[in-house]
Amino acid sequence: MAFRPTDNELIREVLQDSNARAFETLMKRYTSQVYGAALRLVKDEENAQEVTQMAFIQAYKQLDSWRGENFGAWVTIIANHIAIRMLEKEKRRAIDNLTIDDVQVIDEEYDEIKEQRLQSLEAAIAALPEADRQIIQWHYYENIPLQVIAQRVGQTENNIKVRMYRIRERLKTKMQS
Repeated sequence: MAFRPTDNELIREVLQDSNARAFETLMKRYTSQVYGAALRLVKDEENAQEVTQMAFIQAYKQLDSWRGENFGAWVTIIANHIAIRMLEKEKRRAIDNLTIDDVQVIDEEYDEIKEQRLQSLEAAIAALPEADRQIIQWHYYENIPLQVIAQRVGQTENNIKVRMYRIRERLKTKMQS
């Protein structure tokens, strides 16, 4: 039976002996996991490959700050942060490149009742606790996917779905009163 060094042993080799092969072994173990996580976020193979590569580079540079937790999970979290920054950068770039021709102007008559409802809704949102208001902001105003929001707040996507449902129910109740 062949000896398979643990992640801790490999990282110790990298840190103490500058053993590049030890880090290469870690990369081989976790590349598909990191790539899969990146691909789920960026939804583009080329960008997912770039995120994976950047995550391992950053992990190598920050290896001395690794606290002994699961290395695969740690480098995947790094990749998630890189992917989120990449998505945000692409979104800003897309907004910056908009022209007046890209924006469709809607010519509709002023509706006072609709305007009052919108103002009531905005007031109800403003009255929400900060954490709930932030989730609403990200999801409805910034169009950030629930998966990304879940990562930002450290919860599962299902938890965010439940929170969104409860927030909407509270808003409906406030709007009806």
